[in-house]
Amino acid sequence: MPTQKPAPARLPMVSSDLSVKTAWLYYVEGFTQEQIAEKLDVSRVKVMRTLAACTAEGIVVTMINAPTAEQVALERELEKRWGLNAAVVIPTPSVHDHLEKAIGHAVAAYLGEQMQDGMTLAIGGGATLHASLGFLARRHLKRASVVALVGSLPHSQWINPSIVAAKVADVFEVDSYQITAPVMVDDPSLRDLLWAQPTLQDVRRRAAAADIALLTVGDISPDATIFRHDIVPSSLITPLKAKGAVANMLCYFVDAAGRLVDHEVNRRVMAIDLDVVAHVPNVVLAAGGKRKVAAILAALKAVNTNVLITDSDTAMALLAKAG
Repeated sequence: MPTQKPAPARLPMVSSDLSVKTAWLYYVEGFTQEQIAEKLDVSRVKVMRTLAACTAEGIVVTMINAPTAEQVALERELEKRWGLNAAVVIPTPSVHDHLEKAIGHAVAAYLGEQMQDGMTLAIGGGATLHASLGFLARRHLKRASVVALVGSLPHSQWINPSIVAAKVADVFEVDSYQITAPVMVDDPSLRDLLWAQPTLQDVRRRAAAADIALLTVGDISPDATIFRHDIVPSSLITPLKAKGAVANMLCYFVDAAGRLVDHEVNRRVMAIDLDVVAHVPNVVLAAGGKRKVAAILAALKAVNTNVLITDSDTAMALLAKAG
């Protein structure tokens, strides 16, 4: 059983370009240096030096003059619209097939900055999070751990949700805790029996006590990872949509309001409950692509998201859709 520890604190604000964001907060939005230092969890002297460097380097003139200024503007709009602690917006790649890798790179940068000794990361699976593995820098963390939020597949391949947790734990040289059961079981009563096992109860407790929960979201289409790789049969797309499903998170299906749809498949999922994940103090959602806009909007309602990592085209579509 994990030892008791103080309630985790919210993590500092992040960005695609932290220097430009510092300048934006100060010159455009009128935050004081003390307020910015608190948001970024740095000293006021650090803020002063960053602002001075921005001026010396020509980033700040009578306006913020940097290639990433448009991304930072989108980050601030997203942060204010959804009350996020931080948004990270990357440029949308010219080739759509590179989008998952580009967002994965931003996810790896986030984990590299935020994961510290003594922290617990609870993580889902999927193509976007798997893409981050190639960019993670090996580090040795002390007293840290990684907890899988989703069960596994009998046929092990890259898409196996539990693989992401195991590989992230390997990069950080820490212990990983797995849901040692299939991601989908045949009967809800079997799911209940499995969750009654002490080892899985321990995994659930560790996930609930995590410092960071990292997840992605998929839409309800044949191209979605969950259907493309037959984790859930594509024959369920039509009945799930009839129930109002617009997104899948941790293999659960939710409607536009972020609520679980009333479909039997949701009662057979071996994954940490979304309401448990929603109480983790730092919930990070990484997703992009215009076809996922409705799914991302639903995900923002389903869990108490603190950080959104996405691309510029998706960010603009989210803001336009939300009004």
